[in-house]
Amino acid sequence: MTTRPIFASTPRASTARVAQIAGLCLVFLIVLISTGNFALGLLDPERSGQLQQQVVETLWFAVAVVSLPFARVDRHDWDRRVGIFCAFIFYAVLSSLWAGPAALAKGVVLAFNCFAVYLLVLTQDVEEVIDTVVGALFVLIAVSLALVLVRPDIAVVEDWQHPGQWSGVFDQKQTLGITSAILFYLAAMRFTARRGMAWRGYHVVVAAVALTTMVGSGSRGGAGLTALAVALGFLSKRFSAVARVLTVIPIAALAVSAVFFSMLWSTNADYLSFDGIEVDFTERTKIWKHAIDWITGDSMVFGYGLDGFWTRKDVIEAFLGSHTWVLDNYHNGYLAIFCDCGLIGVVLFLASAFALAGMNPWTNSGAMETKTLMAGFLALFAVINVTETYLLRSTNLASILFFFCTLHLFATERSDRLHALPAMERL
Repeated sequence: MTTRPIFASTPRASTARVAQIAGLCLVFLIVLISTGNFALGLLDPERSGQLQQQVVETLWFAVAVVSLPFARVDRHDWDRRVGIFCAFIFYAVLSSLWAGPAALAKGVVLAFNCFAVYLLVLTQDVEEVIDTVVGALFVLIAVSLALVLVRPDIAVVEDWQHPGQWSGVFDQKQTLGITSAILFYLAAMRFTARRGMAWRGYHVVVAAVALTTMVGSGSRGGAGLTALAVALGFLSKRFSAVARVLTVIPIAALAVSAVFFSMLWSTNADYLSFDGIEVDFTERTKIWKHAIDWITGDSMVFGYGLDGFWTRKDVIEAFLGSHTWVLDNYHNGYLAIFCDCGLIGVVLFLASAFALAGMNPWTNSGAMETKTLMAGFLALFAVINVTETYLLRSTNLASILFFFCTLHLFATERSDRLHALPAMERL
């Protein structure tokens, strides 16, 4: 568990602490707005997505402005393998150059947000950031539960696929389920961070509300997955072998996705067959098969570019030629990397995952609690991306947490130096 700096009563130290608090307030607002598109009845869904992204980018710019004057690159020792992860992000941004003007804008946003997250790592106490995220997500989930009770016309789905399932404040029930899963995991892992009835009671309430909305959204499998992630997280604090399991789950999730894609390619079917049983993951395999069929030639090596696949008119028309619906979403984060960034992107991502798995981020016992939480989140995030797309999302909260946790796992705070320096200099 990290040690929170105690700021000296100097003018510069006071200014630094004010900047920290301002940054945390901005993070709180970012979480509220960037978690997902709001439901019809709260905002116009056709314009709310773009409006939310614009507001979020303004807030990230503000984070950079208040953080940059106090950023200290020597606050951490960085594992040199962080360069592999940076190369992956750099190539994803670079790929937007051959994906069209709209994609170029997304590449710029992705690059800037990663830089802003890096500034958070340099200037903020990691536990305070996590607690801020938990607080903001709790607001969203609590309001969602309240809407289910008082305004079911807004918060309960009535379509033919998911009748009676909850979407809460969001426009999709999947967003509520995944957000609830992330909140449940974070609340459960933070439960033991401090002692005291108020602290633990708060996190019990948060976890209970998150579990309720998770089940109400129809994400019973997500509830089981999250419970498993929490169990592995707690066991990791006692057994180093379990901690190692957490770090290899992203590799395993990518391997499972690769097997699925190979099965679709080899059978030329748009479903997976297991001993005669057809599985399509609520028609997700139809999307996967369509995307796989378009990965040929140069696109296999370099990709279509960041956000450059589903923005193509011919891709959309070809899908509509054999289906009555279309979603501009891969529903698999690893397929998103393959289509957008090609084999180069896949290799860089896989190398990043192996770099993390090859590290021992638990060598600093003081940071063990936080490091375990982050490794568990990355494992949960990796499994979620087998059926959803959050990798390489430029503004979405889950993607931002992925950047934040990955950078922190590659970093070790110089605790000996922090104790030796005046409190102000700890920023």
